[in-house]
Amino acid sequence: MNKILIKPTLLFLAYFLSIIFFNDGFSQSNAFEKALKSAKEQDKKIIVDVYTDWCGWCKKMDREAYSNSDIKEIIEDNFIFVKLNAEGSDVIKYKGKQYTCSELSAYFQVSGYPTTIFLTSDGNIIEYFYDKFKMNNLPGYYNAADFKKMLQFIKDEKYKDTDLSTIL
Repeated sequence: MNKILIKPTLLFLAYFLSIIFFNDGFSQSNAFEKALKSAKEQDKKIIVDVYTDWCGWCKKMDREAYSNSDIKEIIEDNFIFVKLNAEGSDVIKYKGKQYTCSELSAYFQVSGYPTTIFLTSDGNIIEYFYDKFKMNNLPGYYNAADFKKMLQFIKDEKYKDTDLSTIL
């Protein structure tokens, strides 16, 4: 009888500990397709954090920008957050087509890591201008202060009429 109770207890404990130790800090961390659905339901924009497991700058951005309390609050209140492993082989459905994670990364024109993609609540890529050059992603590492400015820029829809170079 005791063995029967111990097994579920151990499973629950293992599950609980995995949540504590492997959570990326955002309660919204979703699979890509779930993020698209949630964004549409909640009328929120999506942040796609494109990374690789070996990328030191990706880890630095996780530690210094995404873990910042102000940034966490902005993301939790205004966005749906999802991570996309640029070298992943999982299959994702986006805009009616099937892509592996690496193919979707290429579709988003990611050429380095980390890269941040912003999508509308309908899943469309948000384009903006930086120094009069049209951009569809935010390549590279950004410190917390600059990334916060970028989030405000997207949240407030400044991308519709303001060049990002005037803010960053």
